[in-house]
Amino acid sequence: MNAQKKEIVFLFTPPVSLLYRLLPEPLRFRMNGWSINYRQSQITLRLLSTPPRVRCPLCFQPSQRIHSRYQRTFADLPWATFQVRLEVQVRKFFCENEACERRIFTERLPDVANPWARRTLRLAESLLAVGVALGGQAGSRLSQRLQRPTPPASLLCVVQTAPLPQTRTLHAVGVDDWAWRRGHQYGTILVDLESHDVVDLLPDRSADAVAQWLAQHPGITVVSRDRSGLYASGINQGAPHAVQVVDRFHLVANLREALEAYFLAHSARLKEAASQTAQALTRMVEPAPVVGMYQGRRRQPHNGQTSNADRRQKYHASRVALYEQIGRLRDDGVTVTEIARRLKISRPTVYAHLRRVTPPELTTVTVRPSARVLAPYIPYLIERWRQSGGRADGMQLWREIQAQGYRHSARTVTRFITELRRASEAGRPPEVEQSPYARSQGPSARSVSFLMVSRPEKRSRVARLYLEQLCQVNDEFAQLYELTVAFLTLVRERRGEDLEVWRAQAMSSGVEPLVRFAEGMQDDLAAIQAGLTLPWSNGVTEGHINRLKLLKRQGYGRAHVGLLRQRMVQAS
Repeated sequence: MNAQKKEIVFLFTPPVSLLYRLLPEPLRFRMNGWSINYRQSQITLRLLSTPPRVRCPLCFQPSQRIHSRYQRTFADLPWATFQVRLEVQVRKFFCENEACERRIFTERLPDVANPWARRTLRLAESLLAVGVALGGQAGSRLSQRLQRPTPPASLLCVVQTAPLPQTRTLHAVGVDDWAWRRGHQYGTILVDLESHDVVDLLPDRSADAVAQWLAQHPGITVVSRDRSGLYASGINQGAPHAVQVVDRFHLVANLREALEAYFLAHSARLKEAASQTAQALTRMVEPAPVVGMYQGRRRQPHNGQTSNADRRQKYHASRVALYEQIGRLRDDGVTVTEIARRLKISRPTVYAHLRRVTPPELTTVTVRPSARVLAPYIPYLIERWRQSGGRADGMQLWREIQAQGYRHSARTVTRFITELRRASEAGRPPEVEQSPYARSQGPSARSVSFLMVSRPEKRSRVARLYLEQLCQVNDEFAQLYELTVAFLTLVRERRGEDLEVWRAQAMSSGVEPLVRFAEGMQDDLAAIQAGLTLPWSNGVTEGHINRLKLLKRQGYGRAHVGLLRQRMVQAS
């Protein structure tokens, strides 16, 4: 036992010169001794401060008259698995400047630790990085594993008391709101669009707060924002010389909302286009002949269909009642926020119902989740099924599409093959693709609006066919689609100089949603043209808002604005 202990002591007995290199400021101290506590895994270094002259922290007059000595204890960065404790003998000095208010001052260690601190600066910086990245509880668990045990409250205190990094001169910033308490309380986030760093968080969403912040940063020349009139007013007050840039994403979102309101009033035409799409798909894929043991079988109705229908009826009735309630309250002059509070729903839900011209319609069929994962492989499965004359084995087809990248269960494949066989037995065409654009009830107005503004290369075969059928249903739909594509081209190619031409075409088209959309640009035309011309956008700001939401949820409702501000700005 004694031999083993001596061997361990020998292994942990480094030369004094090496120990000096591991000190926070080697030239300032002289080592009086050191010891190791193996039971507590702690190394203690006893140091003496050696500079002969020290400056007074108040008048900066150097002094060498020592008044007394005392000991300060610091926690330092660990060495491997050992915690390090520094016991430093520091001094008190007489101030030799008779005009100074302080007669006796304590020796400062500016590169080692702050006054009254119990940990070194380099350990505090390390804990700050952990606290900024993980917060209190998670950061405390990690610091324990790294031999730097720190309670969650202490870790958060390190984060909150850390000085904010100095902000460089800003030229282009993005401004947007973030929900501190959704529907009730909002703040403002400001992001440097050049470095993609968060520069500040404001506790409220107001024009005065934004104007005051911009006035404190006179070098800003570009401000990117959404179409909020509140932020436009704040920018005009705080930085009237700055160029305001409307974010292109919000422009497209406004157009999509206008399209959704229009399609809500023409749901019958959406169903008609879906019916024509289904017929076109039927002509593309002919059912295979009925063969073998599957002949004569019929699909039995599910026992729960009646109860499901009842539930859908009740749900539809509740939606219609909500639609009528919102309409009555709005007619009485109640604001959207007050309607949301009274009915205990969100403001986007209120806006969605207000955009409707007719009450919500009853839907009868829901999309099966399996259709989405199988959709890319359905054309191949149908072709293989037809080649086999209807005798294809579902498990064999599952193995074949596995080689093509399919990563889901075989049951989804066999269920689809069974549907093909039953369709042949019933003398009806198979459902080639489980897509809402080819179903009898048709797609929702929301999904069609998203389809209209999506990129052509990202549309499925059925979606492209549906748009073709939709444009053939009505000339107004064709004109709506043509002008929508033209506007999206302006946005994606940043051709702001052609905006006025497009607005004139939209307002003369007679298509109600486009007319309202084009007229609504008038009050913010300069900022919209800048957004369609300059490269700046609020995409970086939106990304930081998503990160801010994550940090807020990690705080389990206890993180206040000051802590969120520190974690967002320190991490930038």
